Amino acid sequence: MFATPNLHPKSKPFYDHVISFTYLDERIWFRNYQITNSSDQGLVEVGPRFCLWLIKIFDGSFSGNVIYDNPNYKSPNQYRAEMKQAAAHRYKAKVEKGARLEKTEVIPKEDEFDEIFHTITQDELQQQSSCQ
Repeated sequence: MFATPNLHPKSKPFYDHVISFTYLDERIWFRNYQITNSSDQGLVEVGPRFCLWLIKIFDGSFSGNVIYDNPNYKSPNQYRAEMKQAAAHRYKAKVEKGARLEKTEVIPKEDEFDEIFHTITQDELQQQSSCQ
């Protein structure tokens, strides 16, 4: 009734398609193939293609009892909160390490050759002369 007339200039060629839904790695992979008209009758991927990661499956359209709930799913808000906590923990450890380094006092060990190269100051000369 509403078909395009045969050999109409604006009519487009008809292609047979095969749509593939595959469940792998806890994801649903969607692929769209076209059947080629060559003698071997092969498939050519024409797209679109995408991957779906299940979060929840409900009994109704958008509500109802939960049939499936993915235990490995983290919401973006939860992921960001964990990243902030990890950054805060790294910063806190860095500050504590700096505080520990400030507390430790470095005591230089005594050099046995220190007296050989010791220069006598004016104050030391006056003290030696006043003692004699």
